[in-house]
Amino acid sequence: MTLQEIDFRPMPKVYRRHNCERHHRTYLSFARCVWRSAEWVREFDPGTDLRYAMVSNCRKPYRYGDQRTVSLWASRESAEHQREWIDRTGCGGGCYRAHEVIRLEMQP
Repeated sequence: MTLQEIDFRPMPKVYRRHNCERHHRTYLSFARCVWRSAEWVREFDPGTDLRYAMVSNCRKPYRYGDQRTVSLWASRESAEHQREWIDRTGCGGGCYRAHEVIRLEMQP
C-alpha cells in the first residue's frame, strides 16, 4: 500500500482567453498581451514553459497608472514560494498583499 499525497491548497485562477485574435507562441508574449498595461512582465525561471504567473496588484498611493507587476514561473511551487516570500516582505511602500498565482493556458 502506498501513501497518496493530498494537496489542500486552493486551485489557482486559470487564464485561457483574453479577447485577442492573435496566436501566441510563448507564455511571455501571452502574459504581455493579457496584462498590457502592467508595469513589467518578466520571466524568472529558465525555459519557455512558464505556465504560472505571480501577479502583484498592490497600488502605491504616491503613483499613478497601472502598477501591476507580473513574474512568470515554470512550476506552481516556484510561484507559490515567491508569493509567500513577497507576502512576508511586501512589494514596496503601500503593499497590502494583493498578490495571486494564476495558471496560464494558451489556446491552440
